[in-house]
Amino acid sequence: MIEYLFLGLILILPFQFALNPGDNADLAVTRILIPIIFLLWLVRSLAKKKVWMLNKPEMWLSAAFLFFLILSVILGEDSGRGFRKLAYFLSVFPLFWVATDIFCENRFRVKALKITIISGTLAALLGIFQFVLQFVIGLDAELKYARILSPYFLGQAFGKLVESNPSWLVNVSGKTLMRAFGLFPDPHSFSFFVSMCFFIALGYFFYGKGGRFRILAGLGSAMALLAVLFSFSRGAYLGVLAGAIFFIVICIGRSGYLEKILIALSIAALALFLFYSGAISERLASAFNLKEGSNVERMKNWEEAVEIIKDHPLIGVGLGNYAAEIEPTIGERSSIYAHNLFLDIAAETGILNGLIFLLLIFLSIFRGVRSGSAIGLGLSASLVYFLVHGIFDTPLYSPQVLVILLIVLALGVNLSLEKIVSPAEAKS
Repeated sequence: MIEYLFLGLILILPFQFALNPGDNADLAVTRILIPIIFLLWLVRSLAKKKVWMLNKPEMWLSAAFLFFLILSVILGEDSGRGFRKLAYFLSVFPLFWVATDIFCENRFRVKALKITIISGTLAALLGIFQFVLQFVIGLDAELKYARILSPYFLGQAFGKLVESNPSWLVNVSGKTLMRAFGLFPDPHSFSFFVSMCFFIALGYFFYGKGGRFRILAGLGSAMALLAVLFSFSRGAYLGVLAGAIFFIVICIGRSGYLEKILIALSIAALALFLFYSGAISERLASAFNLKEGSNVERMKNWEEAVEIIKDHPLIGVGLGNYAAEIEPTIGERSSIYAHNLFLDIAAETGILNGLIFLLLIFLSIFRGVRSGSAIGLGLSASLVYFLVHGIFDTPLYSPQVLVILLIVLALGVNLSLEKIVSPAEAKS
């Protein structure tokens, strides 16, 4: 029961809806299901008189990361501001420990891998549909429907915050377009989720087994790539390029003649599309324009974060206190953050915790590469993407993205990745 509830959670990630228990409180369905799954797992483990956890570095690093989050709230400048964020992490992070236990059984590893690919494909298809819809009913009409739907999927309070700081639109060659973001709050969290699923699907496809599902993984990866392109997220573009180069360089050294031809053709197609598609290439080139408005603002954010880290190197200003440090009169809900994964963690919870988090990611990348499996390589490439896109955004506060990250980390902890698809399932 717990295993299938867990798998169902992965499947519905792109279709989150939010409950509103209070005037200023939103609760995504993920944050309700995960504690239920964790409690059921804990009760079952206690009934068996064995709460099982792998003795691997990733387990200790994840525990250390949470410890420093708690410490930063206790010793931070304003503990009250940190409790909301701490409650968020404590409600989602236990999924990592549950997943590492569930994934000890090969059939659930296989099912989780496949359902993650399906989930990413569904998210991509929804984003593509939402992007194309503006050309059918018009931009203004779609914006109207997006504002009507946002309170149901984002929550009343968070929905208002998103509407007051919209990133739904992009100007390309003088034309305003709605970016692909599906039911996510913005194109950035959408592209994080879809791109990580893209590399997992890519790994499954190059694994060379899995029968009919391999074809679905190939189609899913194509849909995911198209959806990311329609998101017009420059950080996602750079992340996908970095992850693809990482995947290709290692994969070429391991592949046979036919696979190398396929990889070379894929590289050529991707390069031609990126650099000869006007809207895409223009958007990608703007990422390197240091005078462009959003780039100027982002560099200002980085400078402010570095100053905070210099002043509070050990435990930071405290979880949830970054915005108040920048603007003391700001309310609890704010769109102010460092726009950089490591700087955000280090500024709020200290440099050591930032390094712990990076070590957790790098260790998982190393495990995936060392496995010698295309699936392991796909998991590693998804984390490379996560790190590169994380230079420009902080995705940890998206429940969907955090869950996918935890799934990838859990798969990397205890997998014999070369055996992730059993012989029987490989023929299906």
